[in-house]
Amino acid sequence: MENNYFLYKTHIGFSIVSNEVDPDIISKELNITPDRYYKKGDKSISKHSGSVIIKTHNLWSIESKPTIIKDETISHHVEYLKFILLPKVDVLTRYKNNSFLELSFWIWIETDNAGIGLDLNEAELGFLNSISNRIHFSLICHNENEITF
Repeated sequence: MENNYFLYKTHIGFSIVSNEVDPDIISKELNITPDRYYKKGDKSISKHSGSVIIKTHNLWSIESKPTIIKDETISHHVEYLKFILLPKVDVLTRYKNNSFLELSFWIWIETDNAGIGLDLNEAELGFLNSISNRIHFSLICHNENEITF
C-alpha cells in the first residue's frame, strides 16, 4: 500500500580531520567524547572488499541520531548539534582558523522522494557556517520499503 506522504531518514555529522592534531587532544580541549574517531596509521577492514585500510589522517566526529519523519527538514538535527557545540564556539572558531584542521558538517538524507528540496533558515546556515570549513550533502533516493534504521 502506498503512503500519501514521503519519508525522510536524516542525520548530521560534524567532523574534524587533521594530519597533525590527535583526536584525543580535540576530545580533551572540547570536553566532548566523539561518536567516532581514529588516528592516522590505524588499521581497519573495508566492509565492501574485506581489505585492510590504513588511515591516512586523524578523524574526530559526533553525529545526531538518525530519524525517520514525514517532514522535509533537518532542523532538529541542527538544534541538537547547536546544543552540544555552541558552548565550545571559542575553541571551534580557533580550530576553523587553523590550517592544519578541516571542520565539516555531513548532512545525510535518505528518502523515497526523488524531488527532494531542503530549506535552511538564516540562523541554521549561520551556525553551520560559523564553525565549519565545508558542508557536504548526501541525498539518496530509495523505494519506501528500503528506508529503515
